[in-house]
Amino acid sequence: MPAAQQPKTSAKGLETRERIVDVAVRFIARNGARGTSLADIAAEAGVSQTGLLYHFRSKEALLNAVLDRHLAFTEEWLWGDGPDPGVKIVDIIARHMASWPSQHDDKVASLLGMNTVVLGENVSPDTDLHPRLVEGYQTTIDRVTATLHAAQDRGEMRTDIEPRLKAMEIIAFCYGLEAAWLVDPTIPVVDAAARWAAEQTAQMTS
Repeated sequence: MPAAQQPKTSAKGLETRERIVDVAVRFIARNGARGTSLADIAAEAGVSQTGLLYHFRSKEALLNAVLDRHLAFTEEWLWGDGPDPGVKIVDIIARHMASWPSQHDDKVASLLGMNTVVLGENVSPDTDLHPRLVEGYQTTIDRVTATLHAAQDRGEMRTDIEPRLKAMEIIAFCYGLEAAWLVDPTIPVVDAAARWAAEQTAQMTS
């Protein structure tokens, strides 16, 4: 094949991979990973099952690609303002949550739903994805803890608050409100997130 055609082929392959992951996210959010087959995903993505396996050698490989998509999404909104937002981390979270009501039927809602379903399916230590999910949770806690420690060092946050426990509390709130909104998108998530952020800021800084 002429060298000039390589980028086009590569771009097409990347487009196919992204389409497969898009479909996998939607199907897993709706049916769970255990209730979704590679054949289902391939058919919806417009590729043969052999074609899907060319891009993802196993279902586990595809599930990891789906989790990579969620990781990139989380990285963008949680740390998009910089690696050390300090106490303002709660405002960043509230701002993100405020965008949910306009996104319940789009890719963002599917991505949030997929992550919630995968977490539920892999709470047992003997499941394939459990180690990765534990590592991801611990990494997030570590990063939030670090930015809260830095806020204390700068004098922005009270020193009698234990940063790691506060980080766990913050992430627990995220998981809880996310699950509630996915079940009932009519809940006042914007107001709830804004009030929570204001209360957290007051508690950490007063």
